[in-house]
Amino acid sequence: MKRLLHQVLFGGITGNAFTVDLGLAVLRVAAGSLLCGLSRGILFRPDGWGPPGWFVDHVATLGFPAPGGFAWVALLTEFFGGLLLVAGLLTRPAALLNAVTTGVAAFGHHQQPTADGLSALAFCVMTGVVAVAGPGRYSLDALARWFGPPRAPRPSMRSEP
Repeated sequence: MKRLLHQVLFGGITGNAFTVDLGLAVLRVAAGSLLCGLSRGILFRPDGWGPPGWFVDHVATLGFPAPGGFAWVALLTEFFGGLLLVAGLLTRPAALLNAVTTGVAAFGHHQQPTADGLSALAFCVMTGVVAVAGPGRYSLDALARWFGPPRAPRPSMRSEP
């Protein structure tokens, strides 16, 4: 169970070519930076911090109960999840949460791939790819693999006399 949890949290495709891992790093850092930057502008405003009224109203139109709470969750997921993507730490869970959040925005709020809906759809696809492929070797998760749970010893193929 420990190995499975470690693989889900820190795993990824291993043995990739240099260019594949470089591409994953570029995709991960770009998606994380943009998500973090966009949500930071909404979350931390000159008149205060937290989800503004218009954002809570948009969440309410989607039919979520407690729209203020879901607005907080969405913005914090995008901001802190974006930071985790940039660092490549807990990449798969952060990417999955962001894929769900931006997917709800793309298909629930915007309902068509135009203007803001197109960027939400692009974020959904980018973070979805990172959630499936993993962070690549240029990430903090790759370092965590070195310090993972110990592997079970292989059974010997020799027969004992």
